[in-house]
Amino acid sequence: MPDEGAEITVEWGYELHSIKLTPRDWSLVKSGKPLNIRGIGYHYEGEFFWDYWSFSGGLGGSLIVSYGDDGGVGFNGKLSVAEIKAA
Repeated sequence: MPDEGAEITVEWGYELHSIKLTPRDWSLVKSGKPLNIRGIGYHYEGEFFWDYWSFSGGLGGSLIVSYGDDGGVGFNGKLSVAEIKAA
């Protein structure tokens, strides 16, 4: 069975934010290699923000999700805390 991608979801500010990873990107994350990827962005109070996802250290490693141009951080924790669904 070929490797599947994954959908990763975290919460901040009472809102859920998700990113879909390709099988290749998910394989990189699981192997512990760092991955920095831009999400599809989201709207909040009439403004648009890009979301930036930084994975490192594999499934037990860290996940930082930042947003906007000023480097605001919405989530900073362990990837294991996020909801992970096979895509």
